[in-house]
Amino acid sequence: MEDSEQQKMLESLEAFAAKMEEEAKRRVDRRLHVEERWLDDLRQYNGQYDEKLLERLKKDRSSRVFVNLTRPKTNSMIARLVDLLFPTDDRNWSVSPTPVPELTEQAEAALEKVYEADKKAMTAQAEMEQADAQGDQEGRMQAAQAADTAEEEKNAAQEAADQLQEVMQEAKRRARLMQEEIDDQFKTCLYQSEARDAIEDACKIGMGVIKGPVLGERMKTRFQKVGGEVYELTREPNDMPAAHRVDPWSFFPDPDARRVEDSEGFFERHLMTKTQLRKLAQRPDIDDDTVRTLLTDGPDRGGSPSYLIELVNLTGQQTDAAKEYFHVWEYTGPVDHDDMMLLSQAFEDDSTAAEVEDADPLVEFHAKIWFAQGKVLSFALHPLDSNEPIYSVFNLERDEGSLFGYGIPWLMRNEQSIVNASHRAMMDNAGLTVGPQIVYDPDQVEPDNGISTLEPRKMWKRKSGGQANPSVPAFETYNIPTQQDQLAAIIEMARQSIDEVTSMPQIAQGEQGTGVTKTAQGMAMLMNSANVVFRRVVKNFDDDMTTPLIRRFYHWNMQFSDKDEIKGDYDVVARGSSVLLVREMQAQNLVMIAQMFGDHPVYGPMLKHGDLLREVFRAHMVPTDEIVKTDREFEKFQAEQAKEKTPEQQQAEREAKNKSRELDLKERELDKDIEISNMEWDARRYIADRQFDAKMHDLAERLNMNREQLEAKWAESESKANDKAEAARITAEQRDRSLAVETAMKQRTGDSSGGAI
Repeated sequence: MEDSEQQKMLESLEAFAAKMEEEAKRRVDRRLHVEERWLDDLRQYNGQYDEKLLERLKKDRSSRVFVNLTRPKTNSMIARLVDLLFPTDDRNWSVSPTPVPELTEQAEAALEKVYEADKKAMTAQAEMEQADAQGDQEGRMQAAQAADTAEEEKNAAQEAADQLQEVMQEAKRRARLMQEEIDDQFKTCLYQSEARDAIEDACKIGMGVIKGPVLGERMKTRFQKVGGEVYELTREPNDMPAAHRVDPWSFFPDPDARRVEDSEGFFERHLMTKTQLRKLAQRPDIDDDTVRTLLTDGPDRGGSPSYLIELVNLTGQQTDAAKEYFHVWEYTGPVDHDDMMLLSQAFEDDSTAAEVEDADPLVEFHAKIWFAQGKVLSFALHPLDSNEPIYSVFNLERDEGSLFGYGIPWLMRNEQSIVNASHRAMMDNAGLTVGPQIVYDPDQVEPDNGISTLEPRKMWKRKSGGQANPSVPAFETYNIPTQQDQLAAIIEMARQSIDEVTSMPQIAQGEQGTGVTKTAQGMAMLMNSANVVFRRVVKNFDDDMTTPLIRRFYHWNMQFSDKDEIKGDYDVVARGSSVLLVREMQAQNLVMIAQMFGDHPVYGPMLKHGDLLREVFRAHMVPTDEIVKTDREFEKFQAEQAKEKTPEQQQAEREAKNKSRELDLKERELDKDIEISNMEWDARRYIADRQFDAKMHDLAERLNMNREQLEAKWAESESKANDKAEAARITAEQRDRSLAVETAMKQRTGDSSGGAI
């Protein structure tokens, strides 16, 4: 290429880099209000007031106490999510083959055909036997032909079912190998540690970012022997895909995008020193000549981002945050057709240039570009053919208008302010009420030392010529009323509001609180109910972080891996919400299932005993890798055991197992017979009880009728007896009166001699 063309291309590259830097600066400016909110979140997390409020408190000589409830609440949310999403002995994702459900239906249909063909063959065989018995030669030939046809259909259906079963097993095997491959890649790049940092970012400021799969961003170092004796430290690009946490302060998506998929490209800012820039030049995809030019020119005088100084002030570190950095930008996203042609020609990528030149204008090209200070450092096509964004964003609380979201400090901002204001007022009130307010008459007394403050054993002197005035005492005291109870009630109300607005109750923080059940089972149920508030957050993490990231790693392995045995049509399953059950309840249920169905003659063979044993250990939070054998190790162990035993021993073991199964079966049958006998006895006793109750009911009815009749007769006879007694009483009274009259007459007249007068 001639010098003039070279110069023209360099100018075009610088113009392209300037255009990209302008877009990056626009995104930085549009996000300043979000960064101000993030700084407020971090101040609140660190228990610090902003400068304006602090100055006002100093001016008013008010209390400056900060009761930090934000830090423990945020840390509890971080710890809870990390514990749920990243258990130490399990994955929160899995890979499964997508055609398995369809293949399962086909296999069931094939087995149904085998069954139907077998029925036809049995029917044809019965017809043949009947024809032989009747001596029907023609009927026998027809039946034999039908039997042969049915047998052929049965064999074909059985062969198809066997093939489908083999395909299903192969698909599952390949999916398991793909899962192990991705898991190994995650362990190599320490994905769990990176994801924990992203969760911490999301809980503090509202947004956590994971980037992957990426190659070559971190060099692989190792010692190699040189000259047969000396070892040298060498650095080479890491060819294994990795996932890394991205600093949210350096991540600039499209400000108008509400989802990652809607963002028009992504900018990532790297603040580099000269040492870091030299390390960057060691990567094979970076133009080292351009890096030399940057090192010679030095960093721009634009200074460091303003947020760095604020972060240093928050942590109290004595570092030079205002020093100059190289602002190196990394862009990933769509690039215009003309810019793609320019970049591919400048970096001598002939295949890309040819592809872009012949492409339809409707085709969108995605690229990965590094640039700094008006110079392009690197250019490459998007690492994935799918052009899927390599960034995943997780929000603790989503923002309906952007990707930045909200964290715990923002959610409890008002409640934290109420707590702080109440505590400040409480401290100020306590300072006023600790002693009385003193009022003295300066015309009568003055302090001996000239200082008008209260001190122990302080002397006051009466002014010369001053006279005591009883109506105006020299000293008066006034007590300020305390308001501690009212302020404490406001603080308690704010604490309760914090639990509600953050969806983080005390039970989820490990604090029992008041009125909580004391039983272990009740506590486990309560903890399981408390986990409900986290299901939405965990589901958001599964949808926004886990599933797209695992899918991108799956695409990368399908596209670049040289291991054919792992490739296939798979689906990613995020299992973050499956670990939200309380471990104690899960462990009890698993042990109960193992005990009830492990040796069952029907259900036992249907269980995956190895997976069941691993789940039991995981529920007890015991690592399985060092205790439980893998399926391959167990198969190898069984093969070795079988080789070591003689055929007689193997036959004896089989007979012992069969006898044991027979005994278990007989025991179960005996239990069933006993249960049936008990049920029959209960039924007979129930019928007898019902018959007895019916008889007693009839007898009671009859007895009630007899009693009513007897009561009626008794009432009638009693009435007659009363009438007779009353008549006798009246007769006796009349007789007594007559006798009394006669006696009185005798006393008056004396005894009569008889005769007429």
